[in-house]
Amino acid sequence: MIRSITLASLVIAMMYTTAAAQDAGGSAQIVFNTYCRQCHSMREGDNRLGPSLHGIFGEEAGQVKGYANYSGSLQQNITWDEATLDKFLTDATSIAPNTNMIYPGVADAAKRKKIIDFLKSNGAQ
Repeated sequence: MIRSITLASLVIAMMYTTAAAQDAGGSAQIVFNTYCRQCHSMREGDNRLGPSLHGIFGEEAGQVKGYANYSGSLQQNITWDEATLDKFLTDATSIAPNTNMIYPGVADAAKRKKIIDFLKSNGAQ
């Protein structure tokens, strides 16, 4: 009896540890924080080094109220949809050649998707 309880406890602990390991560094918020939060906030109106990203999915680039330091190329006709965000997150200069953003891009497609899904779910209209 004690042996089966111990075995069951071990199996449950392993399942929890595996789930935690899969999520560590992998939840959408953690991926966003890793790649974007240094310069951007998800709070509406909280512009930092970069503009707030609250509600940007489906919006035109360069339009966040209260933020004025956009790179010139981000003020052209760009709409933040899945395809545009994926391309921008891979290599910002592919969308905005003169961008001021100083990050190397996100090579992992699964991580880019998590960031995009996070942006879609936070402040989407």
